Amino acid sequence: MSVFIRYIKEIILSKLEEDEKEFERLLYEMDFQNFERLLQNKLHDVGRTIIKAVLEKMDQLIKQDKTLRPGWVVCRKDDVKEVVTCFGPVSYARTYYRHKETGQYAYLVDEQAGYAPHMRLDPTVKAKLIEHAAEMSYRKSAEKVGAACGGVALSGQTVLRAVREFKEPELPVQERKVVPRLYIEADEDHVACQHGRALESRLVYIHEGWEEKDGRRSLKNPVYLSGMDKEADEFWEKVWDEVNKRYDLDRIEKIYVIGDGAAWIKCAQLVFPKAEFILDKFHLMKYIRRALGGNKELNKTLIGALRFGNFEKAQEVIEKLLKRATTASRKQAIIQSWGYIRSNWEGITRIYSYKEIKCSAEGHISHVLSARMSSRPMGWSREGAKHMAYIRVCQANGQSVAEEYLRQQQVNYKIEIMTTSPAETVEVERQKKTKATCETHDNIPVLKGPKNFLYKALRELSLAYA
Repeated sequence: MSVFIRYIKEIILSKLEEDEKEFERLLYEMDFQNFERLLQNKLHDVGRTIIKAVLEKMDQLIKQDKTLRPGWVVCRKDDVKEVVTCFGPVSYARTYYRHKETGQYAYLVDEQAGYAPHMRLDPTVKAKLIEHAAEMSYRKSAEKVGAACGGVALSGQTVLRAVREFKEPELPVQERKVVPRLYIEADEDHVACQHGRALESRLVYIHEGWEEKDGRRSLKNPVYLSGMDKEADEFWEKVWDEVNKRYDLDRIEKIYVIGDGAAWIKCAQLVFPKAEFILDKFHLMKYIRRALGGNKELNKTLIGALRFGNFEKAQEVIEKLLKRATTASRKQAIIQSWGYIRSNWEGITRIYSYKEIKCSAEGHISHVLSARMSSRPMGWSREGAKHMAYIRVCQANGQSVAEEYLRQQQVNYKIEIMTTSPAETVEVERQKKTKATCETHDNIPVLKGPKNFLYKALRELSLAYA
């Protein structure tokens, strides 16, 4: 058993012994729920104690070994900082430094731990807030995570700030594939804005076709992308970059772009010269019904004209409908519907030429974006909507929102860890002491990893207890 594990064990036992009589009473009374609650509280106490010990040991190591902080001199000692961790609030003392040449001031242990100045929430807690905010309101996310962190009071504004720190996720790099056909489906969600007109949140998903799974039709290897603050051509350039990373575009025979005919969707053909646009049949039928206005007599005639690509026949049906219209609003609906059909004529003819190609953009918009952003009465800011779309797309791509946020928050340490230092001699002596105890200190994963201050702190705590 590692000495560090024994150190943790002693902390756990000491915490449990504080309420030994309470534990015994609860066990004898067979009140398992209260026992479980008390145990959880004590384990949170243990977590806070260990985090405090590790942070203060890291601070001590930085202060003791000047080679680990070249140019930095001690300015002030034992400044207390409180951070809300996943175990609850942790207060620890750390040292304040000044750089002799630049005059910069810093808490070096905070930088090593990834804590920015004035940060009061551990990144792990922020990651949880963002993860829950993807499914529920900011207020409910704050309440749920706060309760899990020892009953800490968190606000919806705290969640909002965390959400806005979530950047557009990077998709995993993979080997470029060769496929004969590629399908790009696109649509947008209209999100209510706090100030002014609605916001348009675009969603594009790229896939290799369809396959049957458990009696259901599903997409093959879909990849989702979203955007709000880019012009259409810039957005499609981003889509092209992602497609080019994943597929050999020169060897793709056909690319199909499927959507509702919006101008921004048709811009895809500017960056994908091989692309053919196919209109989403859902939107076509919506405009057909609007044009017909319940006229069953001309229904089959109009649909037949569209199916066989007979433009003249379709126009003839529209003229008949206009003659029979009795109100200005009815005529306006027919004219607008015909304008939509005429401007998407090529896309309509391809619906019937490629019958195996279906579009599920409306369903994906509903599932990926609308379910959180527009299905219930709420108002968004542009920044908030943009970052929430990133979070929802991250989930749709099968990525962990919490892990992606923590990856984005990784700190580039300003203190270079020296590979050689006078402390090596001391380390050799400590290794001798370790061997004399017949204990092994290399069975904790972090102790096998890169030699950073966390490694050193855990090592010191292990040896101090040996």
